[in-house]
Amino acid sequence: MQLLRRAFQETLKDPEFLEEAKKASLELDPVSGEEIEKIVAGFSKLSPGVVKKLSEILK
Repeated sequence: MQLLRRAFQETLKDPEFLEEAKKASLELDPVSGEEIEKIVAGFSKLSPGVVKKLSEILK
């Protein structure tokens, strides 16, 4: 997993990739794998009522 994360981070620094993203009008705001893990872990701590409300909002 670390290899994939490192490759992803390196891609985001690649000048050719950044130029292509700019040409495609892509707005990049990357989040690291570690940050995503923390976010997902936080979701598992939500109460069922909050999960239900979020589900309704996102429909």
